[in-house]
Amino acid sequence: MRRSAVALALALALPAWAAETIVPWDAAEQHIGEDTVVEGRVLGVHCSPLSCLLAFDPTFNRFTAVVQAKDFKSFPPDQLDAQYSGRRVRVRGTIVDRDKKPEIVVEDPANLKLVETKEDKQKKAAERAETQDQILDRLDAVLDRVESLTERMVEMQARLETVVAALDERTQALMVAAANPPAPAPPPTYAGPEPHPWEAMRTVKRGMSAGEVRRLMGDPLNVVPGGNGWTTWLYDGGASVSFDGRGRAQSLAGFPGY
Repeated sequence: MRRSAVALALALALPAWAAETIVPWDAAEQHIGEDTVVEGRVLGVHCSPLSCLLAFDPTFNRFTAVVQAKDFKSFPPDQLDAQYSGRRVRVRGTIVDRDKKPEIVVEDPANLKLVETKEDKQKKAAERAETQDQILDRLDAVLDRVESLTERMVEMQARLETVVAALDERTQALMVAAANPPAPAPPPTYAGPEPHPWEAMRTVKRGMSAGEVRRLMGDPLNVVPGGNGWTTWLYDGGASVSFDGRGRAQSLAGFPGY
């Protein structure tokens, strides 16, 4: 019911000239005084302060559609040429004879309509196809980018899982180490210097040079300088050797027999 009502309303609203016979522009002079529809291609537009002429003949000497200055608000002169020149149109109105040529004065934009030709339909179809191709190309590009981003996300997810697994292992190791601390190292033992062998100490004699004493006893723990070039070498266990200015052992203390 609703569709039927809408169709009826549209049929009633259609302009009466939709069902009228279309008069070719070059036969307009044969229909002077008739309220009819003229169809043709606009070949030129000429405007003056008083009116604009849409000519269907390049000489402007045959049928024209006229827009008067009072209707320039509905038909801006600066737009007429771009909108209608070279286009096929239909003009509805009363054909009048002015200066021995037919014309229709157009006051309502509804009485001047563009006609969609076969070429126009083909052009629009081509434009739609091109637009669809462009949309599909853009969609393919977007899908490629989405696929690339998805692959990167999968790679990042795998890396993240690897890092998380390594962190878990590290955490487990730290927890095990915290639960089982290593035993403390035993405190260092401080032993005194090893005493020199008794046989070596018995071989040290007065008159030996410093080098001979060092070969037998090793380096002293301390060297105490004295007057006139004398020095005293101190060893562990209280042993000591005093050397004169010539570097000869003269006094022994703490050695066997001394």
